[in-house]
Parts: sequence; C-alpha cells; structure tokens
Amino acid sequence: MHSFKFNKLCYLALLTLSSSVVTNSALALATTESTVDHGDGSFTYTQKIDVSSTAPHYTPSGIGSQNGGFNYYTNASQDFGWQHSFALIITNPLVQIQSATLWIRSYDIDSEVFHGATGEYDGVSIDGIDLNPGLLQGSNNTWSETTFDIPLSSISDDGLINTFIDVDMNNYGWVTILDYSLLTISYIETNNSPPSQPTLSMTPSTCTQATDNLVVNVTGPTPSDPDGDSVTYSYRWFVDVGQGNVVDDDVAGKTDHQGDTVLTSQTAAGETWRVQVTATDSNGLMSEQAIVTWVDIGIDCDEDGVPDTTDDYPSDPERAFNNFSAQSTLVFEDLWPDKGDYDLNDFVLLHTFNRITNAAGEVKEVLMIGNAVARGAMYANAFAISFPGTDSVNIESATMIIDGNSSTLTPEAGHTGEVVIVLIDNIFAVLPAGDYQFYNSQDGDDRPQVPLVFKMVFTDPVDATILGGAPFNPFIYRVSERGKEIHLANKAPSDLADLTLLGTGDDDSNAGTQTYYRTAAGHPWALNVTTSWRHPLEYIDILSAYPQFRGWVESSGVNTPSWYNHPNNGKCWKC
Repeated sequence: MHSFKFNKLCYLALLTLSSSVVTNSALALATTESTVDHGDGSFTYTQKIDVSSTAPHYTPSGIGSQNGGFNYYTNASQDFGWQHSFALIITNPLVQIQSATLWIRSYDIDSEVFHGATGEYDGVSIDGIDLNPGLLQGSNNTWSETTFDIPLSSISDDGLINTFIDVDMNNYGWVTILDYSLLTISYIETNNSPPSQPTLSMTPSTCTQATDNLVVNVTGPTPSDPDGDSVTYSYRWFVDVGQGNVVDDDVAGKTDHQGDTVLTSQTAAGETWRVQVTATDSNGLMSEQAIVTWVDIGIDCDEDGVPDTTDDYPSDPERAFNNFSAQSTLVFEDLWPDKGDYDLNDFVLLHTFNRITNAAGEVKEVLMIGNAVARGAMYANAFAISFPGTDSVNIESATMIIDGNSSTLTPEAGHTGEVVIVLIDNIFAVLPAGDYQFYNSQDGDDRPQVPLVFKMVFTDPVDATILGGAPFNPFIYRVSERGKEIHLANKAPSDLADLTLLGTGDDDSNAGTQTYYRTAAGHPWALNVTTSWRHPLEYIDILSAYPQFRGWVESSGVNTPSWYNHPNNGKCWKC
C-alpha cells in the first residue's frame, strides 16, 4: 500500500485511478466488532468502521470517488460522518469504563508544523464536540494513526458515538484518505463508581505571557472518588502553534509532557496550550476528562487591541502605554505679584510624570515620582496641580506618599471644568526648619531630599490633548490666603484664585490675551526646567545666579536655550 504516491495537485485528474487502487488493496476490511475477556474481570471491546460498513454505522453519500468518504481521496466539500456504538453501556448497569479511545488511520495528512496556518487541518468531533487533539495528525504521503480520548459522556448518554470529520477545514485545497476508525473500550463489571471529574486551577489564570510556566493543579473535588478509592491523575498536553487547533505537544515538535507543568522554554508567543487531566481510581476506572486552556499566550491577553509585545500593561485592558516626561525641576518664587528677591527657590520639586494611556491614547492614570528638594520661603505655602478637561466626579482615586507615608487625597471643591488636587497642604511640614531657617537653599545646607509619589486614576479616561502634558498646571498658594496662587507663565489661575491680584505689582497678566504670571519683560514666577537643576541660593536673584537666563526669557526661549547649564558658581545650591 506504500507503492503508490498520490500527487494532490492533480488529484482531480487521478481520482478514478486512485479510487481503483485503494479499493482493491488490502486496506479495506469489513466492519468488525469483538469483545475480549481477559479472565481477570476486565474486558476490551473493539469496533472498526470502514468503507465496507453499513448503516447505521456508515452510509456513504454516494457511490464512487466523486463523493469522498472512507477509502477515497476526500476534499473540503466532502465532509462525512459515521457512528460507533457500545450498547452494553445501556443494557448492563454494571459496566464501568476504564479507557475509551478512537483510533483513526489516514493517509497523506499534511499537518506538519512548518505549514503554519495553511496546512491540511482535518477536524474531528464526536456528538458535535471537538476532540483533543482537534485534528488528524500526520505527514505528506504517509499513513498515520491519530488517537483520540473519548469523553465518557459521549458514550454513557445513549451508547452512540457519532463521529464527524471536517476535511481541510480551512479550505486550502488539501485532500486525504481515511482507511478506518477503530473504537476501543476497556471496561469491567462492578458496582464500584468511577472517580469524580477533577476540578482544576491553572497558573497563570489570566493573561499568560511567553515567559510564564504553565501549571495545572487538581484542586478537588473532595472526596475525589465516591467510593473512597485512591486516585491518580494522568496529563495529556496539546498545543496549537499556528495551525488553528491543538495537536499533541510532541507532534508539534515539543516535549511529550506527562506531568502538571510545561516550562517556559517550551512555549512561544502566539501558541495555545491545553491540558487534559483524567482521574483513575485503584480499580482502573477513569473519570470524565477535565480540560483547561491557555489561549494565544503572549499576544493580547487583555484584549485591548494592543499586542502584548508593545503593551506596557498586557494584563490591564484599561492601560496600554507609559508616557514618561523628562526629569525636570519645578521652582517657584512666592512673593508674587512682586518679584521680591527673585531667587526662585521658595519651593523646589524634582519630578518625573507618567501619563498612562489606554489603547485609544486617552489618559487613565497620572503618576508623579519625585523629591521635594528645597524650601526658601518664609511663608507657609501649599502645592497643588490643576488638571483641565475633567471634573472631581471623574476621580476614581488619588493618593500621595510623602517619605513613605501614604494618604488619600480628595479633589478640592469649588472648581468647574478642572480637577484641582492639593498634593502638599503645607510645604513647611515636608521641608521643616532645623539648623537652617530654610531647607536646602542656604550655603552648607545639604539635607536629604524628601521622596514623593503621587497617583491619580480617572474613572473615565481623559482626552490627552485636553489634559495636556506634564507637569500640567502646578501652582503654590499661600496657606493663609487661598486666592494668592502662583502658576507657571501663561498657565491660567484656578477657579479659586483671587483675580483682583492679576496685573498688580510687577505682574503684567492679561486675561484677555491669556497671558498670566509674568512681568512686562516676560519674567515668570515659576519655572519648569527640563533637567535636575541647581536652584539659586537664598536671596540670590536668578539673573545673577544664571546670567544667560535673561537672554532666554526675554527672547521667549529663542536665545541661550541652554542657560540652565551655565551657573555663576557659588551663587546656586551645590554649584
């Protein structure tokens, strides 16, 4: 039977010839069934169905090769079925099954892994339920045998095992020949009951990555056997490496796993893994199979449309991308609307923000990690941030961790169209006086910077273009005078700001042109310097500490753009 090589590319032209050759070979036998008594109380029942079988076991759709079926090359339009039976399960209540398999012999099954998704994949099902493995397994121009474990429920319900083959299920033009289907059932006659179907847990249980080991654990039930018999468990692993259904792991070129674990060295992104666990008691009786499946590991486990390989949060459908800002230094002068000593060190914050966005680019979470560096203010000030484009009811949570101490934050009341979060109620409490009146703003004062972590989560994600970029709209205000806010240049005051202070003193704000918190020469009362920056010492004007600052600020950033790298040594902290 191996003397003929069938060329499937021209099989239509050779269909008649191949039919004649196979039909007259020794491949086809009449339907047979037998029961073997092993003399120890156990029995083995076998039933073969092939081209010679008759109804109700097998009824061909027509006579001749053009109809497909057993012993003929069969294509995607010639799917067919047959029926095995085990009547004893219905007529004899003492029959208990020890094992049940379906063994299908077939020719020219091009299901080799190298075909990828375009190979020959012939699906096999019983009573409308796909089996494991889900496909015939074989290779080009060879005879192969595929063994399927039959679910007990498919036998015990009515004794009929209705089997169906979906030939070339992806319709890529493949054809195959089925020789026969062999049902084998081992059983005993006993009043003993089979063990219970195992209850399984899987690790990981969700969002499996290609770097995860796959582990199945039997978690129940208790007792595992209704008669109290001891129980052991067997494991059969399957994998889909791209063909569209699972096959035995060793058929796919993997290790033949027989335990509860598949190591990450055996898995790859995009694969689907399945394990079938069967309990067997001390009488050899088998349970109904239990199955768990890891689907498309390492592809898009949170199903947000972003592949795991590019998803910073592959297990979180509400988050997809980190968007870190450059480490920067935020500094304030608190004598606004007057310039005062203009040393811009009344509050110094080193920070990095992360706008965490979803697959659509909307902001779900804002995270700030930083250090409170210095306080050169004599006044008690608070530090807050205004976030536009949303409101307080849209805040799912907000927390602040200061030097390891966590607290829950509540949006400040009285704002519309913005959320204002007060991160620090009083900067004095975070950066207190000690041997020095101020904190890290005087020569020789080099105390530890205080670590800060701020996290805010939106209930509904916010449009990133409306929310803006880091550091958003930060400001300080006088604890004793809430309306006296000090913002970055051209950042709007909040709804609680005292607008009567705008345009007074040295301030040249103009709400009509939306220019805020700057002098007529363009000098601001707050800066966000995009580096870790050494602020001026106490009472040292920034124009003296950084001589190039004037050219930069008065040219609106055109001239001397790296001014912050050129300090006047001895006039800034630690420089």
